[in-house]
Amino acid sequence: MKKLIFLSLIILFLTKTQNVFAKIDTFTVDNITVVGKMNSNNYREKYLQVAFKKSFENLTNNILKKKDQKKLLSTDLKTIKSLIENYQIIQEEILDDIYTIKVSMTFNRDLVNQFFRKKNITYSEVTKLELLVFPILILDSELQVFSQNKFFKEWNEQKDFENINFILPVENVDDIKFIKNNLQFLEDIDLSELVDNYEIKNSAILIFRYDEGELNVFFKVDFKGVEKAARVKFIVEDLTNKEVRADIIKSLKININDFWKGEHLIDISAPSYLTFKIKTEKPETLKNVIKRITKINLIESYIVRELSKNSAKIKIKYFGKIKNLQDELTDNGFEFKILHNEWNLSLAS
Repeated sequence: MKKLIFLSLIILFLTKTQNVFAKIDTFTVDNITVVGKMNSNNYREKYLQVAFKKSFENLTNNILKKKDQKKLLSTDLKTIKSLIENYQIIQEEILDDIYTIKVSMTFNRDLVNQFFRKKNITYSEVTKLELLVFPILILDSELQVFSQNKFFKEWNEQKDFENINFILPVENVDDIKFIKNNLQFLEDIDLSELVDNYEIKNSAILIFRYDEGELNVFFKVDFKGVEKAARVKFIVEDLTNKEVRADIIKSLKININDFWKGEHLIDISAPSYLTFKIKTEKPETLKNVIKRITKINLIESYIVRELSKNSAKIKIKYFGKIKNLQDELTDNGFEFKILHNEWNLSLAS
């Protein structure tokens, strides 16, 4: 008879902190699942330690470039546990002597920053990204698009990255015609020509050219108007091998993900400061502004410098590029105007 046991939610705090759940997006890793046999008396502790390591791997995968992830592969369990602020055991289950544990872990931002600084590593304060992807295959001089193209059909079979939601276009006669008419100039086309019909601001085109055992890939990405391009070459004896194609797709996704992370790198050794002027004609305005500011991961701290009946000035300490801060402000419901080097901030209507 099958035996099924569910254990209740547990929240454990490993370090003391103020405002534990104020900023959890970047440094929280959700739904880490570990499954294994109950072959020892301390199986629970054993698999929980596996979950610690797995959560750290997921964190570094989310916020570090591939070359920096490799620097941390040998990080020991003691160090990993010292960086964890709290963790939640979401679910425990025992079924036929098979133990399953699911946890969410929040890492301490300051401790992780110190750890990265010692390793000379910069991380990315990335947000979730929707990316429209056009994979185009030219096989022995023959164009293959959409359902004809195995790279298109298999692009989303692997869900390797949490940061980027890769979206494939619908098969469209006008797009096919446009691609065919511009076949000789695909590397130079304006991506907006292809993506204007979609309500997605970010896009990528990948052109696969395969001939005599060599696959050359040109890819160009557009992150809200910031374009980056690269070429990658693969030596491929058998392009009909699905596992080979899967490895190629994963490699290209890593490159695209590194591009995206590169746009959001944080130099934790060099903070910047900015003062916002806010109209506070309504009593709740300042409270609402501060509430939203604390949700922006780029902003480390703030202080109210001036306060009067109708206005306030807030000085913030932040990391990263000013453009990324502007994007984060917009995404969190702010409008701003810069007049004579003064930032006038208001809540979007």
